Amino acid sequence: MSPSTYLVPSLPDTALIVIDAQQGLNYRAPEAHPALTCNLSIPRPILPEPREIHTQLGIPHHQPPRHAHHVNTTDPESLWYEKTRPAGVLPLDYVEPQGGEPALLNYDKSSAFGAVLVTDGTTSLVEVLAAQGIKTVILVGISSPHCVSSTARSASDRGFRVVVVGDATATYAEEVVDFGGAEGDVRTGRCGARRRSME
Repeated sequence: MSPSTYLVPSLPDTALIVIDAQQGLNYRAPEAHPALTCNLSIPRPILPEPREIHTQLGIPHHQPPRHAHHVNTTDPESLWYEKTRPAGVLPLDYVEPQGGEPALLNYDKSSAFGAVLVTDGTTSLVEVLAAQGIKTVILVGISSPHCVSSTARSASDRGFRVVVVGDATATYAEEVVDFGGAEGDVRTGRCGARRRSME
C-alpha cells in the first residue's frame, strides 16, 4: 500500500502545521536546497502557498494553518538567535501568519510539539490541537531531517495520524523528502509520506 493512501480527499479533523519557514533559512539556501535561492526569487516558491495546500486537501476553513517558528536561546551564532539575529526568527514573507492563524514558538532543540502560543507563552501545540479535536496533522516546512522529522515522530507518539508533504519541505537530499524515516509508522497506518500535495 502506498503511503499516500493515508491521505484522504476530505480531512475535517485535520490541521496543517507550517514548521520553521523563517528568514534565517535565506542564509543557508544553497546548503538546504540546490535550487532554493532561485525558487524563492520567482512567484512560485519552493514551499507551495500553505493556504493553497489547505484548500486542496479539503481542510475546513475554520481550521487555519498553525505556524511553528524556531528560536535559539543558547547559541549567539545561530541563525535563529533572537538577540543577535532577530530577522532570522521572522517568517518568510510568503508564509507569514495571516488573520487569526495561530503562531507558536519552539525553543532550542524541541520539535514543534515543544512550541507554545506567541499570544500567551504557555499554551502548547498539543493543547491547541486537542481543543479543536484534531486527529491528523499535515506537516510542511523546514527541514525534513530536523524539525519536520522530529515533529512527525512526536505527533505519532501522541497518537496523531501524520502526513508529511514532500514537495512542501526543504531538505538536504531527495530520499529524505520521501520520508523513509517514517517507514515503520507507515506500516501501522499512523504516519504517511506524500511527494506532492495536490496529486
